[in-house]
Amino acid sequence: MSIKITSLTDEYGYLLDHDFSDLMEYLQTTPILETGNVYVRDDEKMHQLDGYRYLKEHIYGLSDMESGYCNGNNKKLNCLEYHTCPEVDLALEDLILLLALPKDIVDGKVDSSKVKAFYIKKGQAIVLHPYVMHFSPCMVDNKPFRCGIFLSQGTNRDLEVKPSDPTLWKENKWLLAHEESKQASQGAYIGITGENIEIQ
Repeated sequence: MSIKITSLTDEYGYLLDHDFSDLMEYLQTTPILETGNVYVRDDEKMHQLDGYRYLKEHIYGLSDMESGYCNGNNKKLNCLEYHTCPEVDLALEDLILLLALPKDIVDGKVDSSKVKAFYIKKGQAIVLHPYVMHFSPCMVDNKPFRCGIFLSQGTNRDLEVKPSDPTLWKENKWLLAHEESKQASQGAYIGITGENIEIQ
């Protein structure tokens, strides 16, 4: 399935106009794998940086915030997740985000034809609105990516109890998986129909 790649629109999120060079300098030192992704939920070394303090005040209203990253080689949609808080993504390389909206969920499923692809340029910081569905960034031109991820504290922690909602995968993380994904093989709710989009 071919997919049109465009610039981020207001319905999904917006760009932040701020200098995050200190966060980018630190994130450039974080590990990257030859295959697959590495995800760190909260790296406390970033909590001392001006960029972190800016996000904590201006996006999260001085409430507890976590600062992590997702680095890797992903090309596929695989899953869609959403949170009740905004998510800030800081791109250290050009990358593509595959996004969908809550209204795209019909009878507990999202058809992958509803997913939009957005090009995020190196150095851009974007704020995804709460409930906007997303997952791992995708590579551009087969070049591995690094991406800072900032969320309300506790998001993506393992659950301590089994939830009644089959889509609640981790704390503040509702997940819909494509049947081809690793998460589906681990018992995640199969909530994406159609092709598993791949960025060529």
